[in-house]
Amino acid sequence: MKKALSLLAISIFSICFSQKISDRYQSSQPQDQSVPPPPRVTFPAQFPDGNKVFLNKIDQNINKNNLKNSGSNLSTEIILKIDQHGNVLNISTYGKHEIFNKEVKAAATKSTQDIQWTAGKNNQGQKMIDIVKIPYRFKNL
Repeated sequence: MKKALSLLAISIFSICFSQKISDRYQSSQPQDQSVPPPPRVTFPAQFPDGNKVFLNKIDQNINKNNLKNSGSNLSTEIILKIDQHGNVLNISTYGKHEIFNKEVKAAATKSTQDIQWTAGKNNQGQKMIDIVKIPYRFKNL
C-alpha cells in the first residue's frame, strides 16, 4: 500500500512539474521576424459628414415596427470594412439581440449604399483598408 501511494504521489508531482516547464518554454519563444506586424491605421476611415451622421441615417432607416416587442434599450456594435477607395466591403453587427442585429445591419447597408467613405490612412498618408467599429444604441419608446 505504501508503494502504491508513493508511486501515485511521484506521478502527480511529475505531471505538475512537467506542465510548468512547458509553460516556461512556450513563453520564452522569440517572435517570428518573417511575419510582418499588421499595418497601423493612424487616420481611421469615416463617413463623409462624420460617423454621427452615419448613426443618424441608421436611425432614419431602421424598421421600428420590427423592434416593438424587443425591449426598451438595445445595443449592438456595427463593424464595417472599408477599402482604400472608400467602398464598404462588409458590414457586420454583434450584439445580444439577433433581431435587432439584423435590423441594424439592413439599415446600415441602406445607409451606406452608393456612398464613398473617407478611406483610412497610415502615417505616410497612404490609403489603407480599415475596419471601423461603431457602437449603436436604440431606445424603443
